[in-house]
Amino acid sequence: MEKKLLKKSKFATTLYVISGLLAVYTVYMLYSTITYLTNYFSQYGTSFMSNFGTAIGYILTQCLVYLVYAILVFAAAKIYNEVRKANPDNYLSEAESKAILRAKEAKKIAKAEKKAAKASVKEAKASEEKEEAAEELKEAEETTSEEESKEESEK
Repeated sequence: MEKKLLKKSKFATTLYVISGLLAVYTVYMLYSTITYLTNYFSQYGTSFMSNFGTAIGYILTQCLVYLVYAILVFAAAKIYNEVRKANPDNYLSEAESKAILRAKEAKKIAKAEKKAAKASVKEAKASEEKEEAAEELKEAEETTSEEESKEESEK
């Protein structure tokens, strides 16, 4: 039995992107809050660890909100996709599925051809370099043999 593909939803994708951005912002706020607290405590001559309880409370109030929002938006996207699965109109038709598969195969073939072309270009350059090196070696041998014959004739 062939698995039917669900059509991509711009709304669900947008929710996933927003969730990701909120997660990144949570990490930024965590870093920013810890940096602020470290500077604050060092300014007053105490350490972060001596005020750990206060610091944890401050960190949670600054960062937890964004983490919860990220989780809720991600859950909303998941629920939206699950609800969309109930409607048969949200699935790709066989023709659309085959067209997508053909496009993927064409991309793979084009990528392989491009890779093969690059490899042949590299081989051609390498063979040209070898030929040039061989020619330079022959010229060097000829000039050294000419110099040796001149030296012998001078003696």
